[in-house]
Amino acid sequence: MAGEHAHTFTNPHGLRFRIGCFADVTGCLVEGEPTTYWTWFPGYAWQMENCGSCRTHLGWRFRAPQHLFHGLILDRLAEIEED
Repeated sequence: MAGEHAHTFTNPHGLRFRIGCFADVTGCLVEGEPTTYWTWFPGYAWQMENCGSCRTHLGWRFRAPQHLFHGLILDRLAEIEED
């Protein structure tokens, strides 16, 4: 997004997040209704995304009329090796 993979944003409560933008993810559950309140990407509504196993908050799904991406909190992700 905006020519970058990683972005740093602050939410209305003053919490800072460094997120990476991903076109496709697995293992995330989308929760809540889409909203444009305090969106970090103009034109995109967001919803919370949590881990499908432990329900830890991992980031947000952003959706515009013709585009969808996931903004995941980079320090909450773990890389797994696939065989």
